Amino acid sequence: MLGRCVWFLSFASVVLIGAMAISCGSSNSSIKPCTGGPYNLVGDWQMTVTDTGGAAVTMYGAIDSAGLAVFFDNSPSTGNSGDTAELPALSGSCGFSGNITAYGQPGGPQSGVVATDAAQGNATSNSAINGTFSGVASGIFTAAASSPLTGSVTALSGPETGDIILGALDAPVLLPLTFTQSGSGNSMSFSTNQSLSPNCSAGGTFNEVAASNVFDVSITFTGTSCFVTGTFTGLGFESSTDYFSANNSQAGTYLYADVLASANTFVMEIYSACGECRGSDTRPRNIAERGQSH
Repeated sequence: MLGRCVWFLSFASVVLIGAMAISCGSSNSSIKPCTGGPYNLVGDWQMTVTDTGGAAVTMYGAIDSAGLAVFFDNSPSTGNSGDTAELPALSGSCGFSGNITAYGQPGGPQSGVVATDAAQGNATSNSAINGTFSGVASGIFTAAASSPLTGSVTALSGPETGDIILGALDAPVLLPLTFTQSGSGNSMSFSTNQSLSPNCSAGGTFNEVAASNVFDVSITFTGTSCFVTGTFTGLGFESSTDYFSANNSQAGTYLYADVLASANTFVMEIYSACGECRGSDTRPRNIAERGQSH
């Protein structure tokens, strides 16, 4: 796939992953001259991406102390709600360049597609980033620090539902999780309830970064019926918004994990379950494994 151009989603759908098709022979130009910094970019961010000649799409994510910057799309009208974009490493320097990597939502129209494009940009303060991408597609992106959570960050405790966001071709994968405060600050550990999920176990940690609403996530899946198996990492944050209407937009605290698993990169929304709510999503519901009715 790297040896040829891949135009895997039309711009009519207005999704970042379509705008960031694999670059064929393109190269970065010089970063705009800048002064200032280094900036503290650790925190929650909202990013807007605009394709040249097209409309804009909004994505939600975070940046950790290592410069990992990961964002997800929740635009249901595009059919790709749950796609993920990983920006170049952001150290806080006023200028940056590298690749943007886009991951298709598992089970969605571009399931299994991993695409890269050249990107460059500037951090202009602790709360503002802008840049451009180029290749087969071109456009701009801007990001602003955000506060997705109303109130203070709090470690989850007790039973929660983990909803892995999959495309229309797959039933949702639900994990019966139990959370405990573990480590410093609001860090957490979690594991599956084995009586409810005997054939797929998931466990891991949300380690809070610098007393912020950013968590370095590690999750391990084992079992014969898991959606994926192995250990994967990513970023998480808490929000007061049910971005995927997984809990019928009920008020509460939602914990998100954007987990980088190459072709299986996925978003998981974690919440205190509202009975059998899933908003307008009427697909079959599974507990921990595909094909098993709830």
